[in-house]
Amino acid sequence: MRPLYFIFRFALALSFRLFFKRVKQVRPSNKRFGRTIFVSNHPSAFLDPLVISCLRKPVVFFMTRSDVFNRFTRPIFWLAHMLPIYRQQDGGNPQEKNKAVFKKATQALARNRNLLLFGEGITDDVFERRLKPIKKGAIRIGFTALEDLNWSVQIEVQGLGINYTDPGVLRSDVLIAAAEPIVLNNYKDAYLENPSKVISELNGELEIRMQRQITHLNAEHHVLLHEQIMMLNRKGMHVSCYDSTISLEDRWDYSRQLALKMNELNESANQQLINFSTDTLSPYLKQLAQIGLSEAELYWFTLKRNWKVRTIMLALIQLPFFLLGLIHVAVPHILVKRFVESKFERKVFWSSAKMGMLLVLLPLWNIFVFVALSFLIYEKWYFWLTYFVALNFVAVAYYLFIKNTTLLRKSLRYNAQSLQTIVAERKRVLEQLEKLQF
Repeated sequence: MRPLYFIFRFALALSFRLFFKRVKQVRPSNKRFGRTIFVSNHPSAFLDPLVISCLRKPVVFFMTRSDVFNRFTRPIFWLAHMLPIYRQQDGGNPQEKNKAVFKKATQALARNRNLLLFGEGITDDVFERRLKPIKKGAIRIGFTALEDLNWSVQIEVQGLGINYTDPGVLRSDVLIAAAEPIVLNNYKDAYLENPSKVISELNGELEIRMQRQITHLNAEHHVLLHEQIMMLNRKGMHVSCYDSTISLEDRWDYSRQLALKMNELNESANQQLINFSTDTLSPYLKQLAQIGLSEAELYWFTLKRNWKVRTIMLALIQLPFFLLGLIHVAVPHILVKRFVESKFERKVFWSSAKMGMLLVLLPLWNIFVFVALSFLIYEKWYFWLTYFVALNFVAVAYYLFIKNTTLLRKSLRYNAQSLQTIVAERKRVLEQLEKLQF
């Protein structure tokens, strides 16, 4: 592993375990090295390659869009295992430029190294649970490498599905699922006879296998409604509305099955669902917005038993860490938050950009703090090292204290009696949803 890749892989491993409340892999790979071309969906820009490389065992070389490479970033990206891939929308002659990239990819595969591509090529501005059409680059790279290596090694293409509850929310969940790999060597004769046909057919098969690893909705107008149904019945991958007794894998499976059911609706059933959304669900959500509550807050304030006592106790436990966080976390967090949200127009980049910048700025800030404190409080070096590592937990507790106290303050505006009307409306919405068998 090259230096920067090694640093990111191990430095971020703990951070991600704290950033995500639950991490789950379905069909994980047990091999660190190999000749597999991993192809993933791309729901969250910069965050996706970090998640795959830090939370999965295989060491990978990233195929990254070429427009982020320049004379300053190129050596840094080289240290991080990144190779440029040229796209049609980037202009120039991408096919000619990609020939040199394909050679480097072949060299990596020949050395028993894995590749990672994001097959969709782009990330949406708004986080959506669906797969866009997959580009043919991964299949082409694999067959090009096999030809250059005289078919002397086995090369596989394997689809991955990254499933976030919400990539922009701290203490959310992520599940990474792997599809059955496609062994390109099995298609040698067919490829030699008609390369274009085989590449298209295998790319179509890869896309189908990837769709099965994620929640995939065919119709764009179903995307929001799918999220709202999961929010109401608390069974799926909604970030804040879920039954904590249901495992993350079961929630992922429910989310996929719900999407599959919506994809297969006939015209009559689809119209009934649209009518439910327009006539029943939308008025309920408007009432919630008018009284200034979210579905999650309504559930906590009226249906969650003893939530206030537990939340107060948690906040008291988190208070000392919050106070430490005011010294070690608050300043760099506020600076990074303001900078990213003012400079990055696309919100999809915010969470990963903040994480990357804080990974650099937090240690630098705290080295300065520790030097200052060491003059005031003399301790052995291992005390400061332990304290430095513990700052990961301080940062999480700092965030959770703010979240819990905000929820407690907001609850003071409401009481269960005043919310009975909206609770009754919620019950009616759920009954209508159950009649539709969702």
